[in-house]
Amino acid sequence: MLEYVNKNRAYVKSLQEQVGVVADGIIGPQTLSAIEEYYEGPVISHKGKIIPIEFDGVINHKYSLDTLPDGSRNWYMRKQDIDNIVVHWGGLNALHCYQVFFNPKYAHATSHFLIGRNPNTEELEVLQCLDTAQVAWHAGKANKQSVGIDICQHPSVKYFEKTKVFYPGAELCQNRSKRGPSDIVDIDPELAEFANDFLWALREVLELSDKPVCKDDEVYKIADAKKFSILGHHNFSKQKWDPAPWADKLYHNLDEDYDV
Repeated sequence: MLEYVNKNRAYVKSLQEQVGVVADGIIGPQTLSAIEEYYEGPVISHKGKIIPIEFDGVINHKYSLDTLPDGSRNWYMRKQDIDNIVVHWGGLNALHCYQVFFNPKYAHATSHFLIGRNPNTEELEVLQCLDTAQVAWHAGKANKQSVGIDICQHPSVKYFEKTKVFYPGAELCQNRSKRGPSDIVDIDPELAEFANDFLWALREVLELSDKPVCKDDEVYKIADAKKFSILGHHNFSKQKWDPAPWADKLYHNLDEDYDV
């Protein structure tokens, strides 16, 4: 996933010297491990730099959406500041979501971070797929001002049995929001807590903590949405309902819990 950072070989060599590995100008597995050891925790690729993030979970950089198998690229370079984090849902698990995005036959969208169960490790992970300097195709006109997050659990009742394979804590419930069907699959509590922790940490890194999260189901114009740090996809389109039923567990509590 670190293609964008690796374009700046001078920066990478300097970072490699700082963490004590061979300065060949390419961040591979050995360099990444040394960086994480140096910072005593996970890192993200942010505006072409490697930045530590205050998060206790795993951030996996192996799954890139920089270039699809047919050579296409579903992103463009960012030209303005990041104003928002926009939360979506997608896939049955983190790798399933990634595989959909990575398939040029079906994919016309991308996201910066995928949060969910990795069936290969059976652990909850954050997959970073694009640098934050790259504008992902995830929220229409809001793309240029936002970072995209996908929560990789399916909300639909018809996929409940498949969902339980990856998220045993998921349960059927009544939709708490004003958007979508009346019966849904609620978010697995472990996944909700994991994603909540990451969203808090990412908001800090992006320097958005001075703005509140959006706690309603209203649809906002692009300019008006800039007053919020975190919104759902449903806050940009009446046709979308992700992740309205889960928003209270994913990010509504961040302002209060973290004394922002």
